[in-house]
Amino acid sequence: MSSFSVICLFVALFTASQATEISRGYSAKLEFDDVKSSNELLGEHKAQSLCACSAMCQKNCGLFGYNPNLMSCRTHKKIFTSEMSNETGWRYYSHHFSPFDCKDLLENGQTSSGVYAIYPYGTGSLPVNAYCDMEIEGGGWTAIQKRVDGSIRFDRNWTEYKNGFGDPERDVWIGNDVIHQLTRGKNSSLYVSIKLSQGGYRQLYELYERFSISNESEKYKLFLGGNATGTLGESMINTGNPYHNLSGMYFTTLDSDNDEWSAGNCASGGWWFNSCHLAFLNGFWRFKGWQYPWYPHVNDGRYVTETMMLIKRH
Repeated sequence: MSSFSVICLFVALFTASQATEISRGYSAKLEFDDVKSSNELLGEHKAQSLCACSAMCQKNCGLFGYNPNLMSCRTHKKIFTSEMSNETGWRYYSHHFSPFDCKDLLENGQTSSGVYAIYPYGTGSLPVNAYCDMEIEGGGWTAIQKRVDGSIRFDRNWTEYKNGFGDPERDVWIGNDVIHQLTRGKNSSLYVSIKLSQGGYRQLYELYERFSISNESEKYKLFLGGNATGTLGESMINTGNPYHNLSGMYFTTLDSDNDEWSAGNCASGGWWFNSCHLAFLNGFWRFKGWQYPWYPHVNDGRYVTETMMLIKRH
């Protein structure tokens, strides 16, 4: 167990007249005192101090060790589990890692899919629990929508879609504010996956090259672009019918009608509707009234057994 923390301050000079001070904190891993290992080793370097050693723990580094007797620093990808030998003077530290998203986690050694805490609002902010897929298309995908058993209803109001709801292990909408924060100013892709009981339990997908949404004041307007590839078919950008294209549409919920259909509200669950849709993943779970989850390959929601919407920064 860690028993104390270390704060190091660095000054990075970007111009002759401008400097930025960076504070980085680390926790000691006392269980690794007086040992060293080549497992997950990134490198070994001379360092004049503990703080100088900590500055060497940069990208892909999850653990560093410093031996003041030798003035030596060892950086590791993550906590080592094997190839250990005794050598007096070593103490190891892990940085207080606040991953922005699942790609950050993957790049710092997390390779198993599951629920992790991410910090899209920055270090020191409240964490967001998110499901991370570390297998599809190289891994590092953050789930913004996931449905596996219908345990959570998606016929929710504006505030619920804004803040998010559900269980990231099973059925979840991560929240429109979080989606905006994850994608603003970023070049992100969207991966859509649908599993079906129809036709021998098959799985279809579509990968969109560019995805983002605006903030609440702009009603979480949807932006999709670039290439779309996969087995589902393209049913959001270029549908062949301008009344069903979804890029550029505002978000609509049961209590906030922002769609283009003049005769009523398209929503049975929150979504970016036009007049109304040929792709809609938040309908009534496995109910015949959930029409066109993803036209033309998925026309009836009764046969949908799982949906996922995953995003990843390029």
